[in-house]
Amino acid sequence: MLFKELGSLLLILGTSIGGGMLALPAVTGELNFIAITLYLLLAWALMTLGALAIVFVQMQYRDHIGIMPLARKTTGRLISFVTLLFSLLLLYSLLCAYTVATGDVVHALLARLHLVIPKPLALLLTALLLSSVVYQGIAAADKLNRVFMLIKIVTCFLLIASIMPSDRWENLRLGQNAYTFDGFLVMITSFGYGMILPAIGEYLHFDKKRLIRIVLLGGLIPLSLYLIWIASVHGALNRGQLSTLMHSQDTTATLLQQLESVTNSAILHSFAWLFGAICTFTAFLGVSISLLDFLSGALKIPRTIRPKMFLMLLTYVPPTAIAMLAPWLFIRALAYAGVSCAFLLIVLPMWMWVKSQKVS
Repeated sequence: MLFKELGSLLLILGTSIGGGMLALPAVTGELNFIAITLYLLLAWALMTLGALAIVFVQMQYRDHIGIMPLARKTTGRLISFVTLLFSLLLLYSLLCAYTVATGDVVHALLARLHLVIPKPLALLLTALLLSSVVYQGIAAADKLNRVFMLIKIVTCFLLIASIMPSDRWENLRLGQNAYTFDGFLVMITSFGYGMILPAIGEYLHFDKKRLIRIVLLGGLIPLSLYLIWIASVHGALNRGQLSTLMHSQDTTATLLQQLESVTNSAILHSFAWLFGAICTFTAFLGVSISLLDFLSGALKIPRTIRPKMFLMLLTYVPPTAIAMLAPWLFIRALAYAGVSCAFLLIVLPMWMWVKSQKVS
């Protein structure tokens, strides 16, 4: 059971410390570090309260796995229909963003190995490879995610250690306090692991203490890492580079290239691209599991062989097609996802919890 708890925590971390890790230095480029800290703390607090509410409601309705069945049970048909729309927007937006990011990273990596293929093809091949793991179920994704997360954590700290000698800490005082709503939505999305909690609750046999523990750790660890990461990146890049990053259409590749340029480090070259690849892969796995679980519960489709293949097509065809047609939408897709996160993972869980208390 301990390994399952650790694996569940790593799935949460893999879902959070992914695309958000790569997007946050860009969307916070205009802010000073004090403002960044305050906004991140607010996003973390709101999302943690929502995640705990999901756990408490799930404990009461164990036969209703997933956000959609829980909303249908506690809030009625109208709100469950609104939940359906927001859930589809959230999960498909996230999967679009992470599909773009994985394709971007893999395309750039292959180019460095002198294997030049069209970016849409790199995107498609990566999606096919990772989706084949998801098809095997949460246990298979858990095992692969553990390997990815170990590599990610080690690489992340080595990358930060490589960046820090180039940091100019006075850079952190520069910038403004006011923040755009879209930027805050990306912060919200960076803690958007709540959609995977129903699947994890079932995986851990609804052990309340373990679920609460992994929710708290699953929020505090990303919060701490985000602050260290943003401080390191903003300390190393000047305002002009941050402005370029904010307006780039290939955010992930631009960020990694800029970090290489300011450090002139061959070691950083390897760390940066490996870290970028692992971040996008783990985020892709976590969101894929959430979307597959949601579609299964919402449409009441069993996960036997033929119905599961239909679920896989519903999960991957729309976001992959959109990502291939609009590879510039990484940050925009995360902002769209943030709108849904605010409703699905903050407002709705609180509402469901209040309703469930009245019933009990």
